Amino acid sequence: MTISKRDMIARWFTVIWEDRNLAELDSFLAPSVQEDDMLIGQLAPRRDIPLLVEVFHTLLGAIKIDMHQFMTDGDLACVSYTVCAAGADRVTPVAVDGMMMVRFEEGLIAEIISSLDCLSMFEQLGQMPPDTLAACFSGQSLTWK
Repeated sequence: MTISKRDMIARWFTVIWEDRNLAELDSFLAPSVQEDDMLIGQLAPRRDIPLLVEVFHTLLGAIKIDMHQFMTDGDLACVSYTVCAAGADRVTPVAVDGMMMVRFEEGLIAEIISSLDCLSMFEQLGQMPPDTLAACFSGQSLTWK
């Protein structure tokens, strides 16, 4: 039985990102994806995703990913989503929007192009001042402690 692209991406979010079941990573990635192949910007999924998942959970605590719009065209699928968390302290809620485009080979992920509003995430976590982006557009500079 072939799983739909939408269901595959939903499973990717649930199994890998929410449940942190990194032992299942290979069940999502096409055999053509090698250990050091960079599919997500400068990230190699087989090597870097486990670390990134742990970093996100350290910063955000348990996460839930809600998918919104979903489109397909041939071997491509695109989804908009929101990552929601109560925060690592379970007091600082975080909601961050993202978009992801996936290219499939024989029902498995062969390529990912992903964008997550990390600036907003770091603002919500208190690591960046509120309205950082607006300040940057005004020409102001940030001064680090």
